[in-house]
Amino acid sequence: MNGEFITAAVLFTPAAATVSVCLAGHLRARRADDALAAAFAEFRVTEPSGTEPPPNGREAAPQPTPEPVRLATVIDFPVRRRDAA
Repeated sequence: MNGEFITAAVLFTPAAATVSVCLAGHLRARRADDALAAAFAEFRVTEPSGTEPPPNGREAAPQPTPEPVRLATVIDFPVRRRDAA
């Protein structure tokens, strides 16, 4: 073996080990993601029994939405700076 082959082996061995570990982790995560996606695909939301229209054919009155509470005073961010410090 000459020096170039030894140098290549010394440089590529850690890279090959790192790549194999990263690839194994990626494949493991991919399998977990696929299993989770399959579990989510099986879940179906069923309509609750209280959503039938009223018997007289009219729509139910909409529920009033509460006004959002302001937590803090919001000020506009200046578009341009006044001082060129």
